Amino acid sequence: MKLPLSLAVAGPAARAQFPALAVAAGFVVLRVGAVLVRPWPLALAVDHALGPDPAADPVVVLGLAAVGSVLLSAIIGLLDMASLRTVEGAAERIGASLRATMFQRTMTRSLRWHDRMRSGELVSRLTTDVGRVLDAVVAVTTSFLPDAVMLAGVLALLFAFDPELALIGLAVAPILGALAVRQRRLIRVAQQDARTESGRLAGATTDLLRNVRAVQAFGRIDRAAAIFGTRNRAVLDVELRAIEVDARWTPMADVVLAVGAALVLVIGGRHVLSGALTVGQLLVVLAYLRDLYSPVRGLTRLSVVLAKAGASAARVREILHCDEAVEDRYDARPAPALRSGVRFERVSFGYETGRPVLDHFDLDIAAGETVCLLGPSGIGKSTVLHLLLRLYDVDAGRILIDGVDVRDCDQRSLRDRFAFVPQDPWLLDATVAENIAFGNQNATRAGVIAAGQAALVDEFTGRLEYGYDTPLGESGVRLSGGQRRRVALARAAVSSAPMVLLDEPTASLDPVSAAAVIEAIRTTTARRTVLLVTHDCDLAAIADRVVSLHEHQLSGRR
Repeated sequence: MKLPLSLAVAGPAARAQFPALAVAAGFVVLRVGAVLVRPWPLALAVDHALGPDPAADPVVVLGLAAVGSVLLSAIIGLLDMASLRTVEGAAERIGASLRATMFQRTMTRSLRWHDRMRSGELVSRLTTDVGRVLDAVVAVTTSFLPDAVMLAGVLALLFAFDPELALIGLAVAPILGALAVRQRRLIRVAQQDARTESGRLAGATTDLLRNVRAVQAFGRIDRAAAIFGTRNRAVLDVELRAIEVDARWTPMADVVLAVGAALVLVIGGRHVLSGALTVGQLLVVLAYLRDLYSPVRGLTRLSVVLAKAGASAARVREILHCDEAVEDRYDARPAPALRSGVRFERVSFGYETGRPVLDHFDLDIAAGETVCLLGPSGIGKSTVLHLLLRLYDVDAGRILIDGVDVRDCDQRSLRDRFAFVPQDPWLLDATVAENIAFGNQNATRAGVIAAGQAALVDEFTGRLEYGYDTPLGESGVRLSGGQRRRVALARAAVSSAPMVLLDEPTASLDPVSAAAVIEAIRTTTARRTVLLVTHDCDLAAIADRVVSLHEHQLSGRR
């Protein structure tokens, strides 16, 4: 039998929680046993205290029946609590493990994949879709297992008690099963549409919130609301359709089960009238029939939960099984120390097939040299930095460090050789010191302060409320553009990397801020190899050599 997709996806993360799930299953089985005993105190009271031939002391019988009912209910309640607490705790730990695996996976996928996948969509899969998968894990333990055990136990007791009534009660099962299969298929399709639209809503919302300043600055709140409204209405429409599909199931199932119960009542009533059964025994049969239909209804509802979880599991699996990544070779070795320099040999690369950004690109950078790449936008300057970091692999040619192809180096050691300052100086929602320390996992407080001084961060930290310990807000919103770039430079300065890569570090800055950043670059890159991308002639002037890119051709001047 094929395992449901949601359980297959959760399986690797669930292995460590198998003991806890087994304990929860044990509680569930004990609860089923207690439920199967529950009708008998009522039968005892009806037949031996309230019937035509009562016991010698019917009040005692009634008291024993009442005490037995209360004790059984208490035991069932305690077992419910224990099983739910155990399985919910296990499910949360499975969810944490699954989210960690997914996050690790997303962080190691290639940038080509990330270029296609919106961040809001990824957040939706990491949160909502994982939650749906966990619903399936909980449902299987707390619903499928007890319902299956209950179904087997009730069937055995019914057949032992009255085979004819058992067969009559089961007559509706094939109809219910056929309806359940059809319902699961319909819900799976509806939920796939709902999850797709929900991911699009998350992506659009994240994009708009991240750019709220631009939205307000352009006075386009109405346009943002329209974009959000379109996606929100699409989610509402598909969710309402999914609810409609789900809601249709309840009356159909209840009517089919009621027909079975009515047939048993009629036939069982005739047995009582003929003396084949007592009233108490008929009540036990009807109670068991109720307990039979409850797991049947529960198992059919489980198919709905699994259908919903299956739609989410497919989205989770897409991340877990994605192999679109820049992979290390099996014999990858640590990157060399960058003592002689970097060489690009006839490198060709394009983000899309047939549309090269670099074509037979050649460049030599000696250790300790500062080289500036100059050229129009879109010519491939930033791409050179990305290829050197091996965020992408070249389509043709090779990139060498001290004569070793970067593809022969393991990625972590390779990237340890570079300190990268991107054009968008992204900052964490953390303090100034924490943002600087991000550049070196072994950074000390003294090292952070020294890096901040070298990058001229000291010039503005004194005006912040808590100095280096001031939280910067999301994306460093409390700092100006020039200040953010100086923090990014300090992050590079605290690194022990022998080479610094700078991508348009003075772009969009006023002359005063640009001059401060240029001075910070001078101090933070002293005695290091530097590859610099810029349009700023003042910044280019600090380079030992300027390389101009024109339509994939190179010309260098000193």
